[in-house]
Amino acid sequence: MEVTNFGANLTFEPESYFAPDTEAEVVEILDKCRGRKIRVVGRLHSWSEAARGDDVLLDLRKLNAVRIEEREDGVWATIQAGCQIKRAVRELERRAGVTLPSLGLITVQSIAGAVATGTHGSGKHSLSHYVEEVTLATYDPVTGEPIVRTISDGTELFAAQCSLGCMGIVLSVGLRCRRQYRVEEHSRMYDRFEDVLAAEEDYPLQHFFLMPFLWRFLAQHRREVESRRSLLAPLYQVYWLLGIDVGLHLVLLTLTRVLRSRRLIRFFYRRVIPVTIVRGWKVVDKSQRILTMKHELFRHIEIEIFVRRSQLADVLRFVRQILEYADGDSAAIEEATWDRLKEHGLSEQVRAIVGGYTHHYPICVRRVLSDATLISMASGDGESVYALSFISYNRCDDRKGFFRFAECLAQITARLFDARPHWGKVCPIDAQLAERLYPKLPEFRDVCDAIDPNEVFRNRWLQDVIFDDANDKRSRKSE
Repeated sequence: MEVTNFGANLTFEPESYFAPDTEAEVVEILDKCRGRKIRVVGRLHSWSEAARGDDVLLDLRKLNAVRIEEREDGVWATIQAGCQIKRAVRELERRAGVTLPSLGLITVQSIAGAVATGTHGSGKHSLSHYVEEVTLATYDPVTGEPIVRTISDGTELFAAQCSLGCMGIVLSVGLRCRRQYRVEEHSRMYDRFEDVLAAEEDYPLQHFFLMPFLWRFLAQHRREVESRRSLLAPLYQVYWLLGIDVGLHLVLLTLTRVLRSRRLIRFFYRRVIPVTIVRGWKVVDKSQRILTMKHELFRHIEIEIFVRRSQLADVLRFVRQILEYADGDSAAIEEATWDRLKEHGLSEQVRAIVGGYTHHYPICVRRVLSDATLISMASGDGESVYALSFISYNRCDDRKGFFRFAECLAQITARLFDARPHWGKVCPIDAQLAERLYPKLPEFRDVCDAIDPNEVFRNRWLQDVIFDDANDKRSRKSE
């Protein structure tokens, strides 16, 4: 059968496809498929080549149970790999009055897929950081027999928290929940980035948008509160659903797919957005109603880069320059920026995108606290990182400009600012860049090699980007 991901940028046809009903059936499949390459998919809400499985592919959506238990230190949840986040959140609240410790913008992903790629929200760690137990099906590295093992501590856990599926087939994840909580939100426009960042002290859960061509910031100020749900919260949800999740996206779809007008896109942001965004409406509601949106309603494609807080101001200045340059303004990139690009041998790559792409979606910026994982995008030394999302609603046959822009953005920001592209989104990096961006990548490889010495759970892309450089080093060392 042919498999296509959400963004329709990845299509492949595995030799064998399985949709097991039980964890025991997963082990049986491993037994039948010895010696073959095995990958797993969840809801395919990913744009990355990490999802590709050309040999044996397992779809775990039927493994969606949520087990809850009371422990001395709170409520513990064991969530099967294929369970969608929205189902997990619903079951946790209904049965125990709790929720997940971190929520991303969308909730349609499977829990295992979200954890494996470092999915995050704003103002907290990624979901991976909170996982304390990972149960997976793999092969015994000595006997070669299929086994089920649970990882709950040490370097193995830090690897399993964000593993990209390289350690085996994740059957379930275990984590401590927190009580359901409410969030207050209101929106405000800013001219200066410094003012937006300063507001984090009062609104630690906020995220903000850089509006292309308007070059102002729309901040959604958010903080946890003990207040009751606002009386007008239901109306606010209707406004957000119809005005933003549906209305804004229909306008952008019309501008990009039907009219295909750069001029109208610029006009929309410079003249229409400032007078249509509702600001100052303060509302309190449950966490999942405030922190999430229906971003999955319309097909799109996305690249997201992660930069340290200390680099954020410089990156945002560069983003404005490169987006205006890609739109056709050949004078947009400052001389000092050109000097840095030339110094790193990147100037010709930038010149190749001039006039080739008009960005048409607000750039979403979210703060992510430093993770304890080995290779999540937020893994590090304690400094917060900020995720910048670049989304395109161009038609599937009209994405060449976006892909050229995305590759240019990823390569340049990685070299100039140590920016890390999201593993689960468009991720145009090679082994050399991965080695540079992730200091703990050698530890991750060592764990994967110990658990999966026969490289069963890696596809070609993962082998090229994550493992090949290390294999070369080991070969040279042994000679």
